[in-house]
Amino acid sequence: MTSLAQLIEKTLAKRPSENAPLRIVQAGHPALRAKSKDAAGSLDPELLAQFIDALVVTMHDAPGVGVAAPQVGVPIRVVVMEDVVREEGEERDADDELYDRDNLPLMAVINPRYEEIDGESIVTFGWEGCLSVDGWRSLVPRPKSVRVRGTAIVAGGEVRELDEVWTGWRARIFQHESDHLDGILCHDRGVERSFVQDSYLHRYTELSDAVRYLGLRGDVAKLEPGTVDLHRTRA
Repeated sequence: MTSLAQLIEKTLAKRPSENAPLRIVQAGHPALRAKSKDAAGSLDPELLAQFIDALVVTMHDAPGVGVAAPQVGVPIRVVVMEDVVREEGEERDADDELYDRDNLPLMAVINPRYEEIDGESIVTFGWEGCLSVDGWRSLVPRPKSVRVRGTAIVAGGEVRELDEVWTGWRARIFQHESDHLDGILCHDRGVERSFVQDSYLHRYTELSDAVRYLGLRGDVAKLEPGTVDLHRTRA
């Protein structure tokens, strides 16, 4: 039995019941800064399935739109994601349109990775929080579209290989969760001076207000009022 398997078994055993969430570790825990280990073939399939189920329970309990294994203290390349924005048939609201946000069905991804798309020049600025830095947000610029890869396990247990271009908010979620596996927190990528408590976030939903009152500089200051996308100039 590998030490990684032992760690997962120990982590699962700490729950008071099989339906209880795992403890989400906070910034400062070594697992959040470690380079996570490849998950392919490193665990017994049954143990991996139990661990994924526990991650889903943890994500729903938090609640959040994603959880990466390092967030429960296990440095292995596994994430779970789900974003239920609205009920079927409901139309997008203004924020959904602004951030290109639609429902992301529940899935686990083994060894997720992403890369920028050649020729893609749009960066989207969006407020991000992290369950492992509870109660805080940063304004994070990310590529609007990325190519995502990995082994996805979707509802019903279907397994398929991902090699797709994702755009908008789901692309942001994928980038955020995948970054955890390389020891990167969303706040590491945040615009300087944009780190704020959740309770103040309502003041800065219009990003021009954040620029003005937080003294933000750089590309974010180039945004037109009411917009979040910036076309980069490539050399």
